[in-house]
Amino acid sequence: MKVALISFFILTSLWFGVQEKSPDVCRGKALPITLLPGPKMTGPALPLRFGGIRDFPRPPIHSFPTDKPFRLVIKTRDEFSDLWNRFTAPVPPGQWAPPLPEVDFSTEFVIVAAMGTRPMSGYWIIIDGACEVDGHVEVFVSSVEDPSCTGQLQVLTNPADAVRIPRTDLPIVFRENQIPCTQWINQFRVKPVNY
Repeated sequence: MKVALISFFILTSLWFGVQEKSPDVCRGKALPITLLPGPKMTGPALPLRFGGIRDFPRPPIHSFPTDKPFRLVIKTRDEFSDLWNRFTAPVPPGQWAPPLPEVDFSTEFVIVAAMGTRPMSGYWIIIDGACEVDGHVEVFVSSVEDPSCTGQLQVLTNPADAVRIPRTDLPIVFRENQIPCTQWINQFRVKPVNY
């Protein structure tokens, strides 16, 4: 029994030791990230993983109605139109729905990360880096899963983020990162940016 337990602990510690962590530096070429066109807003800027800052997630896609989390790489106008139809489907007929943003798919892709339904406010998901390295593009997605970090409202939320990156023929790989509450709060100590 002792041998089995010791073997279990050794194997699990080796397994956790070899799991790849998201790098803090781009080991290749850092790619620019821009949000989808949307309303001008004033708010905190968020630092990008490889230098620079980006706008805080804002409308139109800062919330996406879905029960399950997903990551998407949208390469064509038709794919984007399909996503937009899913996004605006909950809007009752006759009510205002945001128009499909203009994106030049000859020069860029749209990347979407959605967290899925959460039981209250205070959850966040941010696409905070993209890096071309070793024959693929790594897209970094950071999540805050501690709602006590930013206050809580008892309302269902669907955190999401969408960005544009330069078009490429390389495969896209998502790298996930959980942000601790204290790190998330420290992000807001960056100077506000006027959008």
